[in-house]
Amino acid sequence: MNISIFALPPLLTGLCTLALGLFVLLKSKSSAVARRFSILCFSIMLWKFGNVLAWSSKTSDIAIFWTRLVYIGVAFIPAVVYHFSVSTNNLQKQKRWIPFMYLLSFLLLSLVFRKDFIIGTQETLWGRHHIVGRSHNVFLFFWALPFILAFFNFYSGYKSTTSPFERQRRRLISIGFFVACFASIDYLPAYGVQIPYPIGFIFILFFIAITAYAGVYYKALDVEIILKKISIITFLSIVAAVIIYIAPFYLQSYFYKLWGKNWIFFPISLAFLVGIGLFRLINLVRNMEESELSKKFAYRPILKKEAERISKAKNIHELLTYLTRDLSYWVRLDYVGVLVWDNHTKKFVLHSSFTHAKNKEKIPTGLTLSQDNPLIVELLRKRKPVVYSELKYSLDIETTPSEERGFLSKITAQMQRLGAEVAIPCFCEDKLLALINIGHKLNLNDIVTLEDLELFSSLSNHTARAIHGFMLNEEKIQLIVASQNTLISAIEAKDRYTRGHTDRVAQYCTLMGKSLEKQLRLYPNGLSDLKWAAQLHDVGKIGISDTILLKKGRLNKDEWQVIKEHPINGIRIITPVREWLGEDICAGILYHHENFDGSGYPSQQKGEEIHLFAQIIRVADAFDAMTLHRPYRPALTKEDAINELKKYKGTQFAPQIVDVMVKLYNTGEI
Repeated sequence: MNISIFALPPLLTGLCTLALGLFVLLKSKSSAVARRFSILCFSIMLWKFGNVLAWSSKTSDIAIFWTRLVYIGVAFIPAVVYHFSVSTNNLQKQKRWIPFMYLLSFLLLSLVFRKDFIIGTQETLWGRHHIVGRSHNVFLFFWALPFILAFFNFYSGYKSTTSPFERQRRRLISIGFFVACFASIDYLPAYGVQIPYPIGFIFILFFIAITAYAGVYYKALDVEIILKKISIITFLSIVAAVIIYIAPFYLQSYFYKLWGKNWIFFPISLAFLVGIGLFRLINLVRNMEESELSKKFAYRPILKKEAERISKAKNIHELLTYLTRDLSYWVRLDYVGVLVWDNHTKKFVLHSSFTHAKNKEKIPTGLTLSQDNPLIVELLRKRKPVVYSELKYSLDIETTPSEERGFLSKITAQMQRLGAEVAIPCFCEDKLLALINIGHKLNLNDIVTLEDLELFSSLSNHTARAIHGFMLNEEKIQLIVASQNTLISAIEAKDRYTRGHTDRVAQYCTLMGKSLEKQLRLYPNGLSDLKWAAQLHDVGKIGISDTILLKKGRLNKDEWQVIKEHPINGIRIITPVREWLGEDICAGILYHHENFDGSGYPSQQKGEEIHLFAQIIRVADAFDAMTLHRPYRPALTKEDAINELKKYKGTQFAPQIVDVMVKLYNTGEI
């Protein structure tokens, strides 16, 4: 046996295929698809190693022996490819044909040992190459059928999936197998077609590179790319260099017969072209490295800008509105939604969402997830983003225990319900405060990349800290309101006529606020802040003496002037916590006695100049006051009070708010 340098390309290809098969098998032992892919790699390895041994044989009989060994591996390649195409694309209906494909391989194997399958060998530049007979034609025809069906499976799987992640993976694998089919060019010399050299190994190398990239990168988004583009280019350049070395050294006699003494210009020209190619290769590698680095850190300006927005947000609503809108536009996502932990309900509530795609179903605000929801349990357990495509891949392709499959199925169903491709947890001080649901990218050919996940994870940390701060502020506001209400309750306790006034006004305002939901959306935490403003609207009365507040008769001019100062006094009282409360609550407190025609106090604001909170509190406050019994006048019935509101509609009271109050009365809600 004399192994020449011509055997080097198939030898290297066989080693690479063997390495890929072992890597995939050891990496995913439990995966049935991984095992089938490994068998495919071992079959290709057997094909290439057999070629090396056959080409290097000294006698025709030995060459035929090794060639038959080659076909033992080749016979099973179509069945394995078909099986792989069915499994990777999860084509349930096609599974019934898999046993027939393997049966076909055994039938093809029986042809290999027929006398008219290989009828001899011929001497070629690269060594002994076999010559085939009639049985080989039958073998080749039936050998090609599973490949054709496999390509239909790959195409069907590619068209049927809606996940960009899965589409990219299936597209690359399909391309890899399509390219590998061109390796059958190595059959041409067996039919007497003269070629300079069997170059099928090049297509196998492309197949290795593409499938390795697809299998490693597109299987799991949290796995670093093992097979980088640069390493692929370097490897292929080494193979090209080997071929260039073989060509002028071993083909000298051929070129001399063809061109005579001028054959020397061929290696010179080849060297010149190789020099240009290497120069361009270096530039290409450098540009690729710069491109990879720029991609890796491109998210940093976005992160910095969003962190600035987060720091300027006045409340949770404003923060999450910025976050959902900006993420959707910057990363070109069809959906972003944020669920925030609610201490009252002990659930995660969909607080804010932004749908970029017109055809995407809108997830209703207020949707809740309990602590024992599978998605929440998984986020608490892993403390890192959960990727829908990853879980779906595990369910469709990999072999997982039944208990784990049931749990993963519940998570994928929940994520599908939420329209989430990725769910990102927001932890602060070891507590899960929120989760950000990320949809697909608007361009279906784009997937959520590792760089995107880094951006989302960094933003989730900023978001969690900001939410934690707002939650603390909310608790402080609750304490402030509770303390102020204690004082107000103490005042009301002295006067049985006004007892419970604040709570009733807050109740009326909440009912009206729910009816004015669209208008309140313009205000961060609209309904919640309206309720706080109503609870604090009379806080300024704390500084007014009891002689005025509890006077049995009508107030004189001076006493009335003191009462009219209570909105301004209220703002003075809450000045230390004004920033926490926000300007909307303060406006409700300060302007709740402004009249629609501009005749109110303290600023004589008019019409729509008056803050919506103040307009609502004005009506609720007046209605409750009219229905209270006073020493100097009897209480009005609710019907009479409603008629008074109608009477002064457009003068003292905002028409829109009166209409809402009338509607609530007519429906029996007040």
